[in-house]
Amino acid sequence: MKRLLSFFMVVSLIFILVNPFCSDSYTEAATYSGTVINSCNFRSGPGTSYGKIDIGGTTMLPYGQAVTIVDRAYDSDGDLWYKVNVTYNGNSFTGYAFAEYIQRNVADAPATDAAFEEYMNSQGFPESYKPYLRAMHADHPNWKFVAVKTNIDWSTVTSKEYSRSDSKKNTVQFDGSNYNWLSTYVNYNITENSWTPYDGSSWFLAADDVVDYYLDPRTYLDEIHVFAFESLSYIDGVHTIDGVKSILNGTFMQGDNVAFNDPQNRTFAQLIMSAGQSVGVSPYHLASRMRQEMGNTAGSAADGSFKINGVSYYNYFNIGAYDGTNALLQGMKYAANVDSNGVPQPNGSYGRPWDSVEKSIVGGAQFLKGGYIGVGQDTLYTQKFNVTNTGNLFGHQYCTNVQMPFSESASSYRAYVKIGAIDSALVFKIPVYNNMPVAAVKKPSKTGNPNNYLKSLSVEGYNLTPGFSVGYTTDYSLTVPESVASVSISATTAHANAWIQGTGTVNLAVGTNVVYVDVTAQSGRVRRYKLTIVRGAPSDNSNVIEPNPSTHKGDLNGDGQITVIDIIKVQRIIVGLDALTDSNLILADLNGDGKVSAVDIVIIQRHIVGLQSIVW
Repeated sequence: MKRLLSFFMVVSLIFILVNPFCSDSYTEAATYSGTVINSCNFRSGPGTSYGKIDIGGTTMLPYGQAVTIVDRAYDSDGDLWYKVNVTYNGNSFTGYAFAEYIQRNVADAPATDAAFEEYMNSQGFPESYKPYLRAMHADHPNWKFVAVKTNIDWSTVTSKEYSRSDSKKNTVQFDGSNYNWLSTYVNYNITENSWTPYDGSSWFLAADDVVDYYLDPRTYLDEIHVFAFESLSYIDGVHTIDGVKSILNGTFMQGDNVAFNDPQNRTFAQLIMSAGQSVGVSPYHLASRMRQEMGNTAGSAADGSFKINGVSYYNYFNIGAYDGTNALLQGMKYAANVDSNGVPQPNGSYGRPWDSVEKSIVGGAQFLKGGYIGVGQDTLYTQKFNVTNTGNLFGHQYCTNVQMPFSESASSYRAYVKIGAIDSALVFKIPVYNNMPVAAVKKPSKTGNPNNYLKSLSVEGYNLTPGFSVGYTTDYSLTVPESVASVSISATTAHANAWIQGTGTVNLAVGTNVVYVDVTAQSGRVRRYKLTIVRGAPSDNSNVIEPNPSTHKGDLNGDGQITVIDIIKVQRIIVGLDALTDSNLILADLNGDGKVSAVDIVIIQRHIVGLQSIVW
C-alpha cells in the first residue's frame, strides 16, 4: 500500500512539474491594495489572449489608478497576473492586469508568522524591508532571505555610483522621451540642453535619482524582481533545460534552435545547460545574461560573421566590450585573444580564443564564476553594484546598464514559474546599508525636461563671490553695508520650461542672511541656489529666507500667473510624483471638493483659454 501511495505521489509531482499551469490561479492569503505604475490593458483573464474590458471609454488602466488585488495567476509564458477590483468613474469592475505594472501596497501584509518575524529580526533586516519580506514569505514560504550587512553608508554608495567627469558608471537607454532619466552633470551642455551619448548612439549616463532608485534594495523586493538577489550557483534538480528555453523564448536562441556552426548540432539551450552544470553557475543566469547582451536578433558577436584572419569568433557575454569607442571591436579582440599586433594567441584565459559558440558560452561561464560569483559578487545586483567584493568596492562592475538587475531578474522568475519550481527553497542575499532613507526611493518620472540650472543670477548693484557662471556651483556670497535694508535679486533659467522661486526684493536683517533661490525643471526636479548675504558684520545665527510659496489658487509654481506649467504641477500631484501638502491642496483644489483631480486641471485649462476665470 505504501509503495502504491508513493507511486501516486511521484506521478502527481511529475504532473505538477510538467503542467504547472493546471490551475490558473493561486489564492492570496489576503487582499492587497495597489497602484497602477504603468498604464496597461485590463483583461478578462490572465494573459494577452484574453479580451480587454471596457471600463468606460477605455480598456486601459491609467497610471496612478488605485486597485484592490484579490487573486493571482500565471500565464503560459510564466508571467504573473493580478486579479483586481477597480472603481473607475464611479463604476466597479473586476479583471486581470499584468503584475509588473501593478505596485502592491505591502504595508497591508499582516505580521502573522511569529517565527518569520523572529527570523527577520535575527538577520537584522531594517523595519522598512519587513513589509516586503512578509508579503513574499506569505506567497512563497520556502524562500530564504539573507541580510548582507555591507557596513557601507547609503550616502557613500550613492556618491560612488553617480556619474561625474572622473567616474562614469551607470547608463540608461534613451527611448525618445525619457529625458528626465539622463544625467545633467556630465556629458551634458546646460545652455544648449543637449546630451552626448556615452556608448553608441542611444546609451546615456543616468541621472542621480535614477541611480538612487536602482541602488535601493527595496526597489527589488517583490516576488518578480527579488531574483536580482538570487544566489547564482548551480542547483541540481532545480535548474532544467526547459527553464533555460523559457528564458531564451523570442530570441534567435529559442527552443530547439541549433547554435551557429556547431559541429554536433547542439541547441543553444543544451550548450547553456551543460556549461552551467560543468562550471557550477546557474544556467538561468547564463541564459538571462546572454539574452540581455545579445538581444533578440543575432549580431556579429553571435553568428560567426566577425572574423579575424578568416576565423570566426564569438562573444555571447560581450566580455571586454567596454563602453566607449567601438565596444564591439574591443569585445571581439578579447574573444580572439589577440596580441598587440592583432594576432590571435593560443591558450588564453577562460578557454580563449573563442572560435565556437560552445567555447564562448563555457568561457563566459568561467569568467562569471572566477571573476564575480566566486569573489562575493554572486547576485545580479552585486555584479552590477559591487558592494560585497571588498578587494575593489564600487569597481569591478559587470556593465553600466543601471537597469540590468531589474530586467534580468524578471527572466529568472519566469523560468522558475515555467518549470513549476517557483516555490523551491531558493536563497536571496539582500544588501543592507547604514543610514538608509526611511522609505523606499520613488521611481523618477521619465518625461519632462530635467534642466533646472540658472543662466544668470545677480544682485542689483553688487558682485557675487565667486562670480556667477553657468554650471554646478550653487553657493554664492556678498556683503552689503549695514544701511542696506533690502536687495533685488534677479535670475533667468537656462531652459525656457523651468521656473524660479525666491527672486525679487528681499528684506535683510542685520548680520548674516541666507537666501535660497529654487529652480524647478519641467520634470519637477528642483535645484537650490544659496546666497549668503552679510549686512554689515556677520552674525552667529543666520536669518534664513525661503522662497515664498504662492497664495493664489491655480498658481502652483508661484510665478504670479496661471499657465501650462501649473497644469503639469497638478498632474504630478495626481499621479503621486509630487506630495500633496496642505499648502498645495489649497492652490490646486479649484472646485472645492477637498481633493486634487482631473476636474481641477479642466478648470485651469478653461481659465487659460478664457472660458472660465479663477478669481484671486
